[in-house]
This record gives sequence, structure tokens and C-alpha cells, in this order.
Amino acid sequence: MRGAHLCTADDDERVLPEGSLLAVDGRIAAVGTVAEVDAAVAALPPEQRAALRTLDARRMLVLPGFVNAHWHELFATRLPFNGALRPADDRGDQAGFLGNGGDMHRISAVFDSFHELIAGLTPDEGEAIARYSMWTQLRAGVTTLGDVGSVNRPEALAAAAVWLGMRCSVSTWATDSVCRPGESAFTRSRDTDAVLNEIEALVKTCADDDTGLLRARPTAVYGTNMTDELGRGLAEIVRRHDTGFASHIGAQRHEGEFLRRYYGDTPVRRFAGLGLLDERLMSIHTGFADDEERRMLLEAGVHLSHSPAKYGSAGESAMTETRLIPELRRAGLDVSLSTDGQPLVFPGMPEQMRAAWQTHNEMYADPLLVRPTDALAMGTRIAARGLRWEEEIGSLVPGRQADLVMVPLDDWRFVHTPRPLEAFLAVGGSGDVDTVVVGGRVLVESGRPTGFDEETLLADYEAALRSYSLRCLKVPEERIDEVFARTTRRRADEEETR
Repeated sequence: MRGAHLCTADDDERVLPEGSLLAVDGRIAAVGTVAEVDAAVAALPPEQRAALRTLDARRMLVLPGFVNAHWHELFATRLPFNGALRPADDRGDQAGFLGNGGDMHRISAVFDSFHELIAGLTPDEGEAIARYSMWTQLRAGVTTLGDVGSVNRPEALAAAAVWLGMRCSVSTWATDSVCRPGESAFTRSRDTDAVLNEIEALVKTCADDDTGLLRARPTAVYGTNMTDELGRGLAEIVRRHDTGFASHIGAQRHEGEFLRRYYGDTPVRRFAGLGLLDERLMSIHTGFADDEERRMLLEAGVHLSHSPAKYGSAGESAMTETRLIPELRRAGLDVSLSTDGQPLVFPGMPEQMRAAWQTHNEMYADPLLVRPTDALAMGTRIAARGLRWEEEIGSLVPGRQADLVMVPLDDWRFVHTPRPLEAFLAVGGSGDVDTVVVGGRVLVESGRPTGFDEETLLADYEAALRSYSLRCLKVPEERIDEVFARTTRRRADEEETR
């Protein structure tokens, strides 16, 4: 790949205005100036030189593949859970259960109900839905996903990742309790040993994967749905298999008192008591903690993941209400970016980078607190470290996997810009991603998949969504027809315009 404006996202955050990169057998062999990498190419054996494909990267911004380390696959719930069935002119918006400090009883009930939704998916439906959902991430430059529990089968996510050629750390929807209004203690909703056996089996299966694309880590969706027995069991699996762990902790204003009432302690203290508060932990949306809990987070060296481009639309205030996340970052904790999950396409990693760059700086009136290269690191190298995958991915340095993203710089937004990364974060976004490479394989080129037909992928998804929504979600067929008809009309209009 020759002549790019190349941002390595390495520890030194090197930027090469006219850089090149050589990948051999899926790994980066050289990164540097055009002359330096041309010399490395010339030193290859003749048969390797002859087999190389050269990408002309002039007028391109080249970045490491984005690492979305906190994500939920929810595309099976697209119709009833995201307003898709509402008329387009309906202005009667209502705050969701994550808004206004969190409706904790609804959060607990909804998260507990997802087990039945997952069980209702057939294997074929699950894989068709996962392929399309994960394609929307790959198309937007995400080369590695970190599942933190999805409304889909883990085996469907794993199969879809391998089929697409992208990387994924898979997990399970791990909950075993629910907190109901009017009660002073949780209700156990499923067998804890069965939940633990499922995640341990998944960890073992992914450890045997020979593609290099799959990993697994235990996760707990939320403390509102985790008994102490489940928490201790997850901690034991993490230690036994030397994995990371992830959960949403301290994400809502009302969460602390809620957990104290139902489980006897506040979120951070409870996770510490269960043996889950250490450097293995990816603590998600952690915006609410008292002074002692802040100290505990720092001393444990946890990893924080946040999704600043998502909070406003969901009614969350994890960043701005307490400033805990930027304060812990300033104190030295790793803080990464992620998209979270919604049933429809939502702000991608470039949008999360933009929001981090702008919001952190605005909160402190300091334009140097998070620079564009810092935002890039949060969505690549630091996120990879949170997944414990940093030795393989997250930066463009020799020895790492050749996972990268290419963005064209040849339209009016980038004319004469001396800092293309800054311009991309300011006025670009997920839709500008042109080329995506994973392990040296070009999977997306000119915005289109190289290994399959996108229209077929969408048709398979829509068929699975229809059958699942009719059978399990009880969505009336005429309402599904209305939604699909709108999409069909838009496609026809686009085709006529072309």
C-alpha cells in the first residue's frame, strides 16, 4: 500500500504524510516512508514480490482497523424495539428506560426477558441476522468486535464472523436474576450453573478455533441481573482460562441505591467483593461512583469503555453528569470507545471518536485534552488492549495483523487540509470508509463487499427478520409489509436516479 497519509496509532502515535505499508502472509512486515517500504519490498524473495497486490493509497487516509470492544447484536429486535412500526410523522417520542437516570426495574425486566428472545431464534435465522448486523460494522471500518451479550446465539456470531472474515470476541447473554417492583430482594430467573456452563463451553470452543478470528470472554450484562453466585462463578472462569471480563457498572444515576436494595451493596464495591474488579475488567459506561469507588477503580487498574455519541439519544449522562470517565482517564486509566448496540444502524466508531474529541475537550475547555490522535487510539490501540488483543491488532506496526481502513481524501471536504485525520473526525464519518482490510485480505473495496453479494445478504436478513418477528415477536404481517414496502420504494427511487 503506497503513498498514504498514514496514522499508525502506535505508542508514539506516528503520522506519515506520505507513508507506505507492506503486509506479507496477513501480517505487517514494514511501515515507513515510500522509499523505506519500497526497499523492504525489493528485499522480498522474487516469488513473494510477484504475488503482491499493490494498492495505490495516494489521496487516502489510512488508519488501523477500528476495534469496537463493547457491542451487542440486536438486529433481530429491529421492528418492535426501535420505533420502526411507528408512522414517519409520529412526534410522540418517549424517554426509553435508559433515560432520566435509568428506570432500573424496566432495565432489569427487559434484560431478563432477552433469554426467551434468544431461545426463539432458529440457527439459520440467527446466522442470517448476525451476518447482516456484523456486515454493517465491517462496512463502517470495524475489523474487530467485542460482544458483551447479544440477542442472538453466540455460535451464530462466531459463524458470521468467520464467514465475513472479521474478528470477534464472542460471549453469552449472562443473567440469572430479575428485580421486580414492590419486592425487597431479587428473584432467581434461571439456573446459575447452566449459565456458567454455557460461557465456559464457549470459551473452550473459541480457544480451539484455528482461523485466528475468534476469541471468547465471560461477560455479565448488568449487575441488576447477576446473583453473587453467578458473579463468583464468572470470576473463577476468568481466572481459570486467563481471559478478560466485561460488564456495565455504574452506568445509571439510580443504579447505586437500586443494587444496594436488591443485592446489598453498590456496583463497584459489589464487583470487587465478587473478585471481578481488577485489570482484566472492562467496565462499561462507568459514570457513577462515590469517592471510595473511584479510588477502587484506579487501584484495580480497570479498563473503561464508553460510547459518547450514543448517550444523548438514549437519554444517558454517563460522561457529563459526573465527569467520572474523563477524570479517571486524566488519572491514568485506559479509556476506550465503543458503539454499544441498537436494533438499527447507529453512530459508528468514527462518530464515537468525534464525540470523544469534542465532548471531553468541551467539558474542560481544553482543546488538547483529547487530540484527534488520542481519539483514534481510543478506538483502535487502547480498545484492543481492553480486549487483551493488543499484541495482534489495534496499531499499524510490524508484526501486527494487517487490519486497516482506507478513507478517500479527494472531495471538497479535504481540499488543502494539512491534517486529514482531524478533518475526517470533524466532517467525515462511517459512510466515508472505502476499503477495509483484515489480516491482509481486502474485504471491502469502494464501499462494497468483495466476497459476497450485498443484496443477497440483505434479502437473507429480511427473510429471517420476517419469520422471527411473525413467530416469536408476534408482529402483525401487515405491519412488517408496511416497513419493508417503504424500504423497497427507497431502493427503487435510488435505482431510478442512478
